[in-house]
Amino acid sequence: MRLALFVVAAALTSATLTGPAGSALAQTQAPRPVEALPDVARLTPAEVAFIHPLTRPLDDAPKLAERANPLDLVTRQPLVFTARLLETGKVAEAFVVESPLKALATPLPALVPRWRFTPAKKGGQPVATWMTYSIELAVSLEKAVFTAFTLEPVRKDDPLVAVVPDATGDAWMARYGREIDPKDASAVSIEDVDVLPVPEKTPWSLDAARTRAHVTALLEVSEQGTVGRFLPTGETEPLLGLWLKQYAAKWRFTPAMAGGRPVSCWMTLDATLDYTLDSAKKKSERVVKKNLRSVPK
Repeated sequence: MRLALFVVAAALTSATLTGPAGSALAQTQAPRPVEALPDVARLTPAEVAFIHPLTRPLDDAPKLAERANPLDLVTRQPLVFTARLLETGKVAEAFVVESPLKALATPLPALVPRWRFTPAKKGGQPVATWMTYSIELAVSLEKAVFTAFTLEPVRKDDPLVAVVPDATGDAWMARYGREIDPKDASAVSIEDVDVLPVPEKTPWSLDAARTRAHVTALLEVSEQGTVGRFLPTGETEPLLGLWLKQYAAKWRFTPAMAGGRPVSCWMTLDATLDYTLDSAKKKSERVVKKNLRSVPK
């Protein structure tokens, strides 16, 4: 009897497991395969199209009403040198640091051997140093002519370009370190001397010369058709950037249009300028207690 009951129970259990409910239970208990995660390092990054941050869609681009050649420029500009001054007061070599105009350094090789200073001193003794020597020049630029001139709105695929840093005043000197670099074991940093050198004989002269330069800039034309901001870019020499900034302030445009109304618009200037560096006369000079014989930050 007991054997018969066991057989019946076993049969009922088997029916339960093999019936619809039992089949579902068996499926829920079966382990699921583990999904393989993608290798993040091997994923191909999505490509994002570059769009210049200063571009904007326009119905009509600005149009320059009239363009003439720049007027003559007379200005005062500092020309700063770093020069290796010997214990004797003679200058062994000198380099222009961040010149406002490359052509201003032209007479340097012929003039430097004739320069004389009182020597720098440390602990009461003359020492060699890399001094910082600055002269203020009255510069005259004349007879400018554009031999090439392109001015058009910034396009979305235009590359980003570096803006020419502001070199007015002395604040730019802070980018240079205190220590001489490359190292010069026989020279003391000008920032560590007790007595600064003093110019005694520092002749300066520059012959007039006709020069050609490539100039580029970013400029913003306002809704009123005037130039609001002018940023020299690329390898534009700082003094030429200043010259063109003053010149562009007088330009007048029909403004850009978008959605039926005037809008501001950034434009790129790419031009070639021929001009005469007529003169650069020394008006003053000074030695600065700041080392410029190093790599700017």
